[in-house]
Amino acid sequence: MSVLVHPCRACPHPVDWHDPRHRGYTSCACCRTGVADPDPAPRLQATFTSPGGRPEPLYAPGSPRNAGSMHATRTCDCPACHTAYAARQ
Repeated sequence: MSVLVHPCRACPHPVDWHDPRHRGYTSCACCRTGVADPDPAPRLQATFTSPGGRPEPLYAPGSPRNAGSMHATRTCDCPACHTAYAARQ
């Protein structure tokens, strides 16, 4: 499913890539420091069906993501994500 993410202003990755459990999957020096500079404006990280290539639905802010896996998280629940989500519905 598609998700809203906050990009880091110091590197091209989402801020959650700076979390300890994700740092081992990237060679980005910024992400590996664990210190992100979050852009307050969320960005759509779109995903698509396969086969077909149709856009997948968007997770609502504050929703569980990857539940039941070692990468389980919650989507951002900030006011900017709620506004961006509402604009896409």
